[in-house]
Amino acid sequence: MSQQSLVLIMLDLSIKCCQLTRPSLDKGLKECRRSLNLPNHRKFNFAELYTINMCIEECNYISSGYIEVDPPYRLDLANIRLNLKTFLPQPQLESLPFMVDAYNKCEVFRSLHGGRFTLHLPDIEFIEEPCNPFAQQLTICVRIHAMQKCPGQFYVNSAECRLARDYFTQCVGDIEANLA
Repeated sequence: MSQQSLVLIMLDLSIKCCQLTRPSLDKGLKECRRSLNLPNHRKFNFAELYTINMCIEECNYISSGYIEVDPPYRLDLANIRLNLKTFLPQPQLESLPFMVDAYNKCEVFRSLHGGRFTLHLPDIEFIEEPCNPFAQQLTICVRIHAMQKCPGQFYVNSAECRLARDYFTQCVGDIEANLA
């Protein structure tokens, strides 16, 4: 199994194991995916999937007001908080502060360690405009952080999820411990 495949499996587990990072909660992702007009009935390779997801995340962050249209990108935590209130599960006294804090920590983490997320991707013929990786990098970081620190009431405590949490903590490195 390749390193890329392992990372995809672990990111998929982060979505399954922490209710706070499930993309199905955010309806903007579906609209952004539709806007790409992707070819129907085509299997995509890793680079294509990564690029597609990068473009979807950028579209969603811009349309949700998380970032401005043009770089340099900075998160708008007030808009993030407002948007998260519309779909995060209850109790939001727990879920909302955790997720806003995760975005804040990941913006700092990315500014310090952005090279960890950088991939050199080929151009893809059906993606007309190149997408900036900022939103995708933040999303990956937020999912990793949520996998490492997901509050108990939102965490699926299964053997598979405990294994994924151990992987994210031991092999990827603790996001909070790397903010200085």
